[in-house]
Amino acid sequence: MLFVLVLILICLKTQKKKVLKKQEIIEDEIIFDKELFKKVKEEYENTYKDDNMEHILTIKNIVKKIGNQTILNDISLDIKKGEKIAVIGPSGSGKSTFLRCLNCIEDLTSGKIIFDGIDIADMKVDINIHRQKMGMVFQHFNLFNNKTVLQNIVMAPNHIQLKFNNKNKLFNFFLPIINIFKKEKLNKKVVFKNKDIKKSNTENAIELLKSIDMLDKKDVYPATLSGGQKQRIAIIRALAMNPKIILFDEPTSALDPEMVKDVLDLIKKIAKNSGITMIIVTHEMAFAKEVSDRILFIDEGKIIEDKDPISMFENPETDRAKEFFSKVL
Repeated sequence: MLFVLVLILICLKTQKKKVLKKQEIIEDEIIFDKELFKKVKEEYENTYKDDNMEHILTIKNIVKKIGNQTILNDISLDIKKGEKIAVIGPSGSGKSTFLRCLNCIEDLTSGKIIFDGIDIADMKVDINIHRQKMGMVFQHFNLFNNKTVLQNIVMAPNHIQLKFNNKNKLFNFFLPIINIFKKEKLNKKVVFKNKDIKKSNTENAIELLKSIDMLDKKDVYPATLSGGQKQRIAIIRALAMNPKIILFDEPTSALDPEMVKDVLDLIKKIAKNSGITMIIVTHEMAFAKEVSDRILFIDEGKIIEDKDPISMFENPETDRAKEFFSKVL
């Protein structure tokens, strides 16, 4: 025990000398690089997967029950990287529940959700790691009213990235002690200055605000914004995490009619210009037809039709889909 304490004191003394060096706050910190940081972080979290993997999301026999009521009934589905999928159907059919189950906001009764090769519905999996790559845009924006627009956008990236970076710093601090007990010595982890991470996230947020012509709103609070402006901020907040998938839960349902167009135009722009996989629950039929590669029709907790947009709208197969379109088109 005394031996271990002596070793700790030696390491602390060594680290103190490093900290006092003028060149760097911590000797191991390197110049911040977004791509290097992204790769190091993904490798550490074991989420860095083969980009040639065909399906980013595989849904296997998912069931969601509340009491005796079955909300989702044995849904299975494969979703390819970069696909834009619209989910339509009557109110109360399970569309929003389906979306909320995909990132485990709602727990499944049974089934699997394989995201990037990992079953994120498994209770042993740390879902927060995987939610970093699966953004969600809610009906009612879910912005923090006590934070400015800019703070809303950078809060999640800063929290996640600084937590990860500080973990690596702590690992490096105790590495000399760890390696005493290791036959094969471990290497130091790459670390960055926290202030550089924050600066990078702020710069990214400013570019995102410029892209939607809302840079002038960066220091205001959400209460001063219109519904359409809040939803556009919510969308770029999701983009700030650099997600592989974005889930949109009826993004225009809480908006006044004149505000709908700006939000839909932004989603169309993302769909056109990015490789992000998008799953959109919507009641906007013309929008669904225009933006999606594929449309799912859900009724009574089941996917009863799964087609390309033209086939779905011009040639529905089931009587239920035909009845639905006769009322909404």
